[in-house]
Amino acid sequence: MRLRSLLLSLVSSALLLTLGLALGVAHLTRQSQEVGQLEQQAHQAATQISALLVLTHEYGLHAEPRTVQQWWALHSEISEALAATAKSPLPAPLEASAGVAQLGETFRPLVAGENKAGTGAEIGAKDTQQQSLQGRRKALLLSQLLADSQAVTESVQRWSLAANQQRQAYETLTARLAVGIPVLMLLLFAGLAVLLFKRVLRPLQQMSRAVEAISKGDLSVRSATGTQDELGELSRHFDAMAVDLVSELRREVKERQQAEAQLRLAASVFSHAREGIMITAADGSIIEVNATFSEITGFSREEVLGQNPRLLKSGRHDAEFYRELWANLLEKSFWAGEIWNRRKSGEIYAEMQTISAIRDEQGRISQFVSLFSDITTLKDHERELRNLAYHDALTGLPNRVLLQDRLQQAMAQAKRRGSHLALAYVDLDAFKAINDQYGHAAGDALLVGVAKHVKQVLREGDTFARLGGDEFIVLLADLPSEAACEPMLERILEAAALPVSWQGLRLQVSASLGVTCYPGEEELDPTQLLQQADHAMYRAKQEGRNRFEMSGPGDLL
Repeated sequence: MRLRSLLLSLVSSALLLTLGLALGVAHLTRQSQEVGQLEQQAHQAATQISALLVLTHEYGLHAEPRTVQQWWALHSEISEALAATAKSPLPAPLEASAGVAQLGETFRPLVAGENKAGTGAEIGAKDTQQQSLQGRRKALLLSQLLADSQAVTESVQRWSLAANQQRQAYETLTARLAVGIPVLMLLLFAGLAVLLFKRVLRPLQQMSRAVEAISKGDLSVRSATGTQDELGELSRHFDAMAVDLVSELRREVKERQQAEAQLRLAASVFSHAREGIMITAADGSIIEVNATFSEITGFSREEVLGQNPRLLKSGRHDAEFYRELWANLLEKSFWAGEIWNRRKSGEIYAEMQTISAIRDEQGRISQFVSLFSDITTLKDHERELRNLAYHDALTGLPNRVLLQDRLQQAMAQAKRRGSHLALAYVDLDAFKAINDQYGHAAGDALLVGVAKHVKQVLREGDTFARLGGDEFIVLLADLPSEAACEPMLERILEAAALPVSWQGLRLQVSASLGVTCYPGEEELDPTQLLQQADHAMYRAKQEGRNRFEMSGPGDLL
């Protein structure tokens, strides 16, 4: 069989198999996406049922007609959403749909009973016992609604869990297929490699041995492989031309040897290396540098020849650093590490440097060879990464990680000194309205402006951190008493309410603060302090916003 036809058959089979596997992966991915959408619908249904439960509570408290309309509208939306999943790969469970229908059946007599009660009130409440029975009936219906809502919520949650498991199963199968494709390709390429070895490499080895023998003058050697393919034809043509090409081959071999010698010589020249290279004598005087050395340090070759490398010294390392460097270099003939040096311009930069000691036949050091690269950009990037790890990217404020560390330190300091600290949970009022009306760019500008205003009224040792969204934490440390934090809290409220200018607009919000102090009556950890302040903040919002509330005993319940 011709080699070309055989290779074409193998490649075509591999492509068809790969295409089939790729289509399978695409189908599984599409199924996974559909189940993922169902999972989102299940989450949305659970949220809507929770909202339905809230409306039920509201109706039980106030019995407003508006609440009834909202209840029925939301109930219809939930029913339609569950019914829409009937033809999906994983439809909503019948018990969830039936449960939603049962909620409507339970809510209808509750509303009807309330309307009758209202009619009786217009005529005049004459029968106290009947009113009591109606109140009990309303309470029973409300209890039944709450129980049914819980059952529906659990059913929807099980549906969501089933969708999640199905999606994960699809994803796992997709991942296995994705791994199987390269494995299959690897096996195919392995088979192709074996074929190439037998049909290509082995005949080429025979031809190579013939070429080697002919180049040495043995004209009796022949390379015929005996195969009836392209390489067999090539081998036969080669044998026919062998005698005529011997002299030409010898000339080419000689030229190749000369070219290889020149390449080895060029490889030993370090002038084009990407690293800076400096060679010094045993006494430390510089005897050679390459072009990259000059590009990094700013010193030309003529300026440094005969000089000592200490002209690059930055002053950042003490004498102990250089003593350890020379001790390793003299003992192990090698040193590697990071070092800060100074360019000709005076700019300090970071190097990754290796120094090797070259010894002569007697073992004495004859030269030192230093290879180095400029890693200043890398060091700057590392510093930026460290900053991002502990600070909020938008406002530059400390993030949750850095806040936890500072809070633990402040609590330990308060214990040692017998002082107090205050932890204020700050939430901006009506921030969502700014985002909805003007967009996220305006919201971001407002967050940055509020952060700037609040930082200006804090002390140097205080911490102002962003947890995320429009939630911040203020840590007031080293207070003489708990009451000492109140003037600072007033200043924080005033600062948070200052307007922020953005693209000609005047953006302004207020803030609600929940405050907890440490130490208190109970020993709390940082997480509990944050929870306590969070609960107090929600009380501040309930009390009218733009104020602060101190935490109480029930804020950890």
